[in-house]
Amino acid sequence: MSSPHRTHGRPGQRPNRRLRALLAEARWTQGALARAVNAAAAEVGLSLGYDRTSVAHWLSGTRPRAPVPELVAEVLTRRLQRTVSPDAAGFTAASGPRAKRSPEAELVALAGTETDPARTITAQQQPYREALLRTARLDIPVPRNTGPRHGGSPAEAETRILQYAERFYAASLDAHGGRSARSSLAAYLTQDVTHWLRSARTEHARRALLVEASRLTFLLARMYEDARVHGLAQRCFVTSQRLAAESGDRLAWAIGLRGLSAQGLALGHHQAALHAAEAAAEAGQRADGGGPGAYLFSQLAAAQAACGLRRQALRSLGHAERCLESAAEQGHEHGPFTTYPPAALDFQRARVLGFLGDFSAACEALTRSLALRPATDRRGLALSHAQRAEILLRNGHVEEACISWHSFLEHYRYLRSGTADTAAFRLRRLLTPYRRIPAAAQVLARAAAERAGRYRRLPARARRLSLRSTLPLPVAQLPARPTSLN
Repeated sequence: MSSPHRTHGRPGQRPNRRLRALLAEARWTQGALARAVNAAAAEVGLSLGYDRTSVAHWLSGTRPRAPVPELVAEVLTRRLQRTVSPDAAGFTAASGPRAKRSPEAELVALAGTETDPARTITAQQQPYREALLRTARLDIPVPRNTGPRHGGSPAEAETRILQYAERFYAASLDAHGGRSARSSLAAYLTQDVTHWLRSARTEHARRALLVEASRLTFLLARMYEDARVHGLAQRCFVTSQRLAAESGDRLAWAIGLRGLSAQGLALGHHQAALHAAEAAAEAGQRADGGGPGAYLFSQLAAAQAACGLRRQALRSLGHAERCLESAAEQGHEHGPFTTYPPAALDFQRARVLGFLGDFSAACEALTRSLALRPATDRRGLALSHAQRAEILLRNGHVEEACISWHSFLEHYRYLRSGTADTAAFRLRRLLTPYRRIPAAAQVLARAAAERAGRYRRLPARARRLSLRSTLPLPVAQLPARPTSLN
């Protein structure tokens, strides 16, 4: 693929007056626009090094290669709080505006980007759009009576098959990370799932299948998110939410919105993430409590804490705890979308406490979470150990932090996870100042050996991609539990 740094020059090119006018409206210098574009590119795993001279070339009429026009449009949209298209920014659009697809058609298009090599690279470079986080919560579905769940009909059998698939892919995400089995899930969605949706004989059967399709699309979004392909992850979360809305399932809709909120919070869009979490918790509270309620309110607590709302965050965390207690009493059927593990809630408690600045209590919550996690949840164990190590280091406990980082590396070796790669990057950056301490030197040597081994095992093209810079995240913003309900 051509480098995004390269540009398309045009004979007799004209100055880009549209971009200059938008820069003036945004009150940005050329350097400020370049820095914003670099930051937006990092959200989708691209390492760009634009500066004010690059922007000067754009203003003179030079058009950068894709996906840079989309990135410029996105950062201007965020700055001006209104939609700015690449065409409005003076970059001629490759095609006219795309008609809004049905949820099923959008699902086919999204999953197809994973199975079609010709579209994969371009699709994975799509920017994360903050506006989607602000607007995705508009169409709350009216709950419908989906009827009995045990009829023995063909539609019921297909629904059960999809539920088994949800368990399998959620377990794969836990054990191996988001870069594993993603193509398999995408192919499953484009073939079996969409075929069953089209061939459903009754409206009741179709609605039941839409709910499961929404959940599987949510898992695909989580896989993209873990791989740090945030633009596609966001589109999958939105599609999951739209499928749930068409089914009339308010709880499935709320879970999709919760995913959008968690992603936005991790990327630093705190206020928009809070509004989405509030809407998700309200919708979920009306639909059901139990494990899903704990899932929704734990995210609301994290978003409130990130926005400095201490009292509200602790109240939402208490509500999540009560939902979990209620679920244990009711004995819901175990599944990735029906139960919420206590280990996950302790992880979220650590996030809340981290945002609120109580790092000692956050460390204790992580210790409890680690004690409760199953050995098969390698991603959750790795990220929990990494976050605990960072807190211990922050509190001055270098050698104890190194013990946690050794545990992180033990699980990291089995993962194909961009989130875990970020944690490994942070390990090296945070521990390097302590490299003269023997325990720190040993961890750094082990991390270097692991990195070198991974690099040697990659094919040539993947080696080039692995050189992209890693987006650093603050301690309190390391991602939450890695299953479907994180």
